[in-house]
Amino acid sequence: MSLSAHDKELIVKVWTKISPKAAQIGGDALGRLIVVFPQTKIYFSHFADLSPSSPQIKAHGAKVLGAIGEAVSGIDNVSASLSKLSELHAYNLRVDPVNFKVMVT
Repeated sequence: MSLSAHDKELIVKVWTKISPKAAQIGGDALGRLIVVFPQTKIYFSHFADLSPSSPQIKAHGAKVLGAIGEAVSGIDNVSASLSKLSELHAYNLRVDPVNFKVMVT
């Protein structure tokens, strides 16, 4: 799927509204994810506390939104912006791609 110039403009506009609270939003979103889709907890088994309010869950959620911010910053080439992160999750951490679809539903 290709983004039009208008699409990109809208994404950047929305991100500027979200970015000041990105860490909080990311932490909350990941906390909800592990409650609604408990099968995703297997990817965080190294965390001492897997509760939705866990500092580790909150911090990782903040990282996720930080990566989205990087993608928005490199919106003209999102694939390149996120390629290292994609490879890490696919090959090193072996995260099932189905779980990424869960994040955007």
